[in-house]
Amino acid sequence: TAEREAVLAALNGVLGDYLADTGNGLAIPMRLRVGGSPLTLRSESIAAAVPAPRSRLLLRVHGLCMNDRQWSQRALRAAGLPAASAAGAEPWQALAGALGATLLDVHYNTGRHVSTNGRALAELLDQLAQQWPVPVCEIVIVGHSMGGLVARSACVHAAATGGGWLPRLR
Repeated sequence: TAEREAVLAALNGVLGDYLADTGNGLAIPMRLRVGGSPLTLRSESIAAAVPAPRSRLLLRVHGLCMNDRQWSQRALRAAGLPAASAAGAEPWQALAGALGATLLDVHYNTGRHVSTNGRALAELLDQLAQQWPVPVCEIVIVGHSMGGLVARSACVHAAATGGGWLPRLR
């Protein structure tokens, strides 16, 4: 449930290093999700999960003690934040549509060090760019709080290692 995932995200934010280092099953692995479901980074799996993949990708990277489901309109309202949208659509889906992009979420253990998560994200984006069913022309990353730091760390790692996705970042 969304509530269980919120508790796991908070637990990972506080004890994430310990959970990961001890191999605890509650540790959240770095992964991409579509609509709350994990995305396996193989062309055929992506094609099944994303019926109309676009060459522009919009990635959301959540903040400390959070998860990707907490970007939703309902979650924004529950937090007392404005969640305006056109015709009742989720604002992020509307933005992705306006950009001609496919919306993807980064789901990760926020209790790990920013540089550890940044390196993992850079590697994940390399794999994504290689396996995406259509050529990736542009990647747009929106990071909230710690998510912005993780995205920046991924850029630094990609620059140092020749990450193939970095030239497509806008």
